[in-house]
Amino acid sequence: MRDDLLSKLLSSKKYREVCPDTVRRIWNECAGKYKKPGDVDRAAREALHGITAAFMTGEEALQLARDMQAWHCDKTDIGLERMLGRHASTRERLPLSETDALYGRLFGITGRPRSVLDLACGINPLYLGARGIHAVGVDISGGAVEAVNRFGQVYGMPVRAVCADLLSPGAIPGGAYDVALLFKLLPLLERQRAASAMDVMRAVNAKWLVASFPTRTLGGRNVGMAAHYAGWMEGHIPPGRSLAGCFETDNELFYILKQDIG
Repeated sequence: MRDDLLSKLLSSKKYREVCPDTVRRIWNECAGKYKKPGDVDRAAREALHGITAAFMTGEEALQLARDMQAWHCDKTDIGLERMLGRHASTRERLPLSETDALYGRLFGITGRPRSVLDLACGINPLYLGARGIHAVGVDISGGAVEAVNRFGQVYGMPVRAVCADLLSPGAIPGGAYDVALLFKLLPLLERQRAASAMDVMRAVNAKWLVASFPTRTLGGRNVGMAAHYAGWMEGHIPPGRSLAGCFETDNELFYILKQDIG
């Protein structure tokens, strides 16, 4: 009975684009809390809904595919901004002038990277690739991963992505990177599994880690989130790294951690 319900969940229209490892992990976590298969199914669906609420809709994905084709023809910043507006995580850093200013500030500390690892990337590698930066993304959204890979394979941009669950073994791509981006990721990991944020930071092989945190609620209220996350981050700097810089934008707090040498 439980196996049948899990198979239905994996193939359901609503969740079939979610990384299968994520679905199985959440199912198993719920199965450890509830005895009745129906209760497990309801709890798993509720948890998945909370995780996938920020995914692109089907219409947004179709529009993004059209936007990419149009951008490939003219390479304008207007077209790039239109693409980035199709996903919640990149949309909140628009207009494009603000996105450029943000990365200018980050790369002013790290130096312009030759390679970037973008964890929970959404479609952010589209921005990086359009700016000539090689990027590898990881996300649980099959739609976002497909869009990034289309941008790389069809339009020749230096980006690719893998669909993987960062709370499952082997999810972080191998290799060494100049910069790893963990935008608003660490609180999400901690809410799902205690100490997992530190595990992910320690597993990343990059000269620089850039972690960000939200500073306002979804309703735009300032309720002390910046101070809370600053305290958490400064108490959880991984071994072998040190603080190189931090700054705050209108709705996001950024920490830049460098890899210690020697």
